[in-house]
Amino acid sequence: MTKKSEKQMAKMVDPVQPHCDEKISAAITCSHAGSMRSLLVSKLMGQGGGGGKTSDLPNPVFLAVGEKSIYAFKYAPRGFKFKIKQEVARWQKDETDVEYEFSGGMATFVISTKSGDNYALEFPIVMGGKELAEMFFSALQAK
Repeated sequence: MTKKSEKQMAKMVDPVQPHCDEKISAAITCSHAGSMRSLLVSKLMGQGGGGGKTSDLPNPVFLAVGEKSIYAFKYAPRGFKFKIKQEVARWQKDETDVEYEFSGGMATFVISTKSGDNYALEFPIVMGGKELAEMFFSALQAK
C-alpha cells in the first residue's frame, strides 16, 4: 500500500471515526449497484441484469469497516470532505460474506448476511482507486 493510498483512506476514515464505537480501518462511499449491469450482482441478486433497486440503504451510502462491524451511514459531500449524518445499518462482520469484482472502471460488491439480506453496491476505481478498493475489501473480509 502506497503512502498516497494510506493518506486517501485516512481522509475517508477520519470523518466517520467519531460515529463508530470501534477503530475503523477502512471506509468508502458507494452507490447501489446495477447501473453497470454487473454480472456478479445479477447472478447473486437473481436479476436478469441490474437496473433494479438492490437494497433499502440510502443511495449513495458511506460504509465504514471496523474490527467487528460494518457500518452504513447517510452522508452529505462537502467538497472533498464528508458530513456524516446518521447510521442506517450495522452488521457483524462474522455474520457477513463479501464477494467483489473489478470491471470497467468499477468495483462492484455484494454484502450478504446470514439472515439472507443482500446489499449490492459499487464505486469507481479510476485514477488510482483500485488500491483503495483493495484496502477496503481486505478490511471487509478480515474476520
